[in-house]
Amino acid sequence: MKRLRRVVLSVAVLVLIISIILLMNITASNPTRRRYSSEMPITMGKPNLIGDDGERILSNDLRLPNNNSNGQKQCICGSSSSNGGCKVCIAQIPGTSNRIPDFVTDGFIADSKNEQGLLYIGNKHDTEQIRDFVVASLLTNRRLYIYVRMNTVISSEFIQLVESTGGAVVPYFTVPAYLDPVDDTSRKSAAASGVVLIGMAWLEWRSFRKRSFTVPVPRSPKPLQPVDPIISASRKITHAEDFTTSAKERLQAKVDEDDVWNDL
Repeated sequence: MKRLRRVVLSVAVLVLIISIILLMNITASNPTRRRYSSEMPITMGKPNLIGDDGERILSNDLRLPNNNSNGQKQCICGSSSSNGGCKVCIAQIPGTSNRIPDFVTDGFIADSKNEQGLLYIGNKHDTEQIRDFVVASLLTNRRLYIYVRMNTVISSEFIQLVESTGGAVVPYFTVPAYLDPVDDTSRKSAAASGVVLIGMAWLEWRSFRKRSFTVPVPRSPKPLQPVDPIISASRKITHAEDFTTSAKERLQAKVDEDDVWNDL
């Protein structure tokens, strides 16, 4: 039973640790390491304000400056004679306009799309922009990540294009009433393991108190069996006979010794 309690205790501790790590929201495979955004972006208002809010949140979560800010602007350059304020061209794609991704590092390109739908057909701007991002990513050996809302409708063509770079379209920005399923499961697992730990601790405490305060009860001596008088008399006679025989032997030994000295 003690061994079983230890096994249950170890499993409960392991489940609790895993649940806490998952609740910290730091285990995702995208560059933020988060399964969902640290803040909920605005979804109502002017389109440019909605887009800027998504970029702001993603900048905080990536811990990177926005590539659109002054002093940044690493661009995917096209055939335009105007550089549009670009500081560096990370890739050259003839026949297209200059593109400025929201975030550029040596390992990946990231862009925020705080939109209801990311549709391959019906949104020419997004389609051409993301295709250029994909080409630039492949040319520069970078992964491409497109961050969208949790409820954004995404065309499968975009998913395939982006995944061809080794990156992903990431449902990321939280929306009202969104509940992360991993968080929900982790909370329940943490609560269950906590109950188990409390139960195991109580059993250990109870077992310890039982060992500490239990007074050993002395065993009662076995009652003496009454001796049969015939057996007792027989033993006495035997002892007397043994004593007589021993006395005779000692006397005979003394007589023999005296005869020896007389002969000398």
